[in-house]
Amino acid sequence: MKEIQILLPKMGESVMEATITDWLKNPGDKVAKDELFVTIGTDKVDSDLPSEYEGILKEILVKIGEEAKVGSPIAIFEVDENTVVHAEMVESTEKVSTNSDVKTELISTKSIDGKSFLSPVVRKIAAESKLEIEDLKQIQPTGENGRIRKVDILNYLNKDSKPVQQKVSTKLNLNIKPEDKVETLPRIRQIAAEHLQTSYQIIPHVTTFSEVNVTNLVNHREKIKDEFQKENGLKVTYTHFIMKAVIETLVEFPKFNAWMNEDELILKNDINLGFATALPDGNLIVPNVKKVNDLDLKAIIENVNLIGNNAKSNKLKSTDIQDTTFTVSNTGIFGSLMGTPIISRPQVAVLALGEIRSGAGVVVVDGKEELAVCKIMMLSLSYDHRVIDGALASQFLSALKKRLENI
Repeated sequence: MKEIQILLPKMGESVMEATITDWLKNPGDKVAKDELFVTIGTDKVDSDLPSEYEGILKEILVKIGEEAKVGSPIAIFEVDENTVVHAEMVESTEKVSTNSDVKTELISTKSIDGKSFLSPVVRKIAAESKLEIEDLKQIQPTGENGRIRKVDILNYLNKDSKPVQQKVSTKLNLNIKPEDKVETLPRIRQIAAEHLQTSYQIIPHVTTFSEVNVTNLVNHREKIKDEFQKENGLKVTYTHFIMKAVIETLVEFPKFNAWMNEDELILKNDINLGFATALPDGNLIVPNVKKVNDLDLKAIIENVNLIGNNAKSNKLKSTDIQDTTFTVSNTGIFGSLMGTPIISRPQVAVLALGEIRSGAGVVVVDGKEELAVCKIMMLSLSYDHRVIDGALASQFLSALKKRLENI
């Protein structure tokens, strides 16, 4: 038998770390190949990971509630000597230490003088930052039982960084009465809040609005919906038509289908279209349809329906929420006129759809412009001003508006 380290697998280019939410096996338990053995939480979703190897779970390295970086060890397995080990998933525990490992060993202890617990993430950050034990003793822990949290060490390393310090001091001393009800935010909300707060602090947001006359769209859907459902067994909605128009506009304006990574702009070839989906418990999740560039309307509807239903029945796979390149949020179904959506890093833009309502619009009758009752919808485009300026955003919205008004 030999021991191997199980590493947290890569879960998409934008996912850098995850939280261990549950261990489905205990030390000493046998684990079959493809058997689920651990639950991890990424941005907005929990996923059960299957084991690529048959063996015995010998040791758990990352406890429930702790974070782990992608590629870092989370457990030790004991497997057969002849088991072929894939380097991307595991690495041998007999690995020879390099110079960079020496610093890790100096701070690899799980506590400082038996007081402050050090999670794997904290130990890794400390090693990368060349911190000694004496340095760690200077950090003020805010975690349970004196545990040094990730934010604590980041705060220590960035003493002049106001956003980090603000995060540590957000807890207020409030006057809570006995009759008041106190609820702890669900983990899915906590993770989403942290991610969106980081995105909002880093990205210089600008939102541009456009009013669209969707009378033709409404009439077109009304005209074809029954026949379309009869032929394809699918219900077509306004959102499906809008998604199709958005995809065509993203092809025309590729800078909106991109990721921003510090000073690098990655123009994505594939359009992975994210769409906000309300869950039965009141939370929100944003899965995506992969490679929608060349999908026709029927294929778009099929994919959106499948992934949307999986989201509502808690059957999403982790890959369903990874690598989104552009997001559409239909807040109009809840009666909202418009909004200012927050961009989710590393994306550079997000589009919110307002409610389709009756309003005054201009129509051309016998070559003359006249006022008439039309179907109006507001589009709200939030974009990263480091990448996109107001002129380009207006051009994008104008192109989308033209497509929607001429369906």
